[in-house]
Amino acid sequence: MIDKMIDKIMDRIAWGMSVIGAFVLFLMLVVTIADVVADKLLKLPFPGATELIMSIMPISVCAFLLSVQIKKRHIVIDILVNRFGPKARVFLQLLTPPCGIFLFGLLTWLSVPLAIHSVKIGEHTGGNVGVPMYPAKVMIPIATGLVTIQLLIDMVRILRDLKNPPTPAVNTCDINDQQ
Repeated sequence: MIDKMIDKIMDRIAWGMSVIGAFVLFLMLVVTIADVVADKLLKLPFPGATELIMSIMPISVCAFLLSVQIKKRHIVIDILVNRFGPKARVFLQLLTPPCGIFLFGLLTWLSVPLAIHSVKIGEHTGGNVGVPMYPAKVMIPIATGLVTIQLLIDMVRILRDLKNPPTPAVNTCDINDQQ
């Protein structure tokens, strides 16, 4: 019951983050096309296009992290893992969430002060057009914090399944099957 509620909450958050990521990718596409068309046809480049793309690119990457973790669609090195036996694979499954929690937790912890500072000073890019940098710097700790929470949920479930393994389905046979 509580697992379904937690999954539903995390799925909705992941969906919202993915919508943000998709919007930012679309914005990058539009700005890039406008820059190329303006430069090639009008010989007048789109002012601030490079700065805008540079400032929103981290948002486009970070927005999809939670969805990737929930769906287990991250990169796996199958060539190496497939050479291990079943016990080593279980060990790697047990080792992965704590390593991820440590790394994403550390990234969250270290990026929060940078995001707060960036918002306080209203950080902008240099160049011809000043584009705000703080939205990207705020997205990084939000995304890594959410991934850390999802990894904690995954680790609790793995440990719970180790303690209480799921019971295998009972094979039923019909009298007619034995003839």
